Amino acid sequence: MWRAARLLGVAAAAGCLLACSPALDWRQAGPKEVDILLDFPCKPLTVTQPVMLAGKRVAMSMTGCKAADMTFALAHADLGDAALVAPALAELHHSALANVSARVLDSRPARVKHAASGLADALELDLAGREPGGQPLREHVLLFAQGTQVFQATVLGQPAHYKPDAAHMFASSVSLGAAPN
Repeated sequence: MWRAARLLGVAAAAGCLLACSPALDWRQAGPKEVDILLDFPCKPLTVTQPVMLAGKRVAMSMTGCKAADMTFALAHADLGDAALVAPALAELHHSALANVSARVLDSRPARVKHAASGLADALELDLAGREPGGQPLREHVLLFAQGTQVFQATVLGQPAHYKPDAAHMFASSVSLGAAPN
């Protein structure tokens, strides 16, 4: 997950200033193959690569971009088997922490409309860690699922450039379509 994210190379007034910043030009976007939109602060690109997740080789798409020295990304994979969703979310959760040797600053259940409920690793996390090169890093991660699909929305950046308001705005903008019947 870290390598893919790297490739893509609380006041209302503060939120308004952030949204009006030329460096953060917000727009709705998402991967074409999934009924999901997020507010990205830059024009995202999507790459897909095979990964092992919950013991299964799957295609994981990463839609993201970089703005104001922060990376904004959405990772998505369809496992094709509902029994693999909980183990996949647990793996994504563990990887998010391990990839940056993270210390959890805040953890709470993910609240995404139309997402599966009752999954232990469907979480929203604020993390402090380190890039592989040793530089300090801040990260906001939102893990959730729907049907046989798992998602990870991530914002990361070095502490001097990390804007918590932008990270929370990105995570709270998730618009997941209703699950297919």
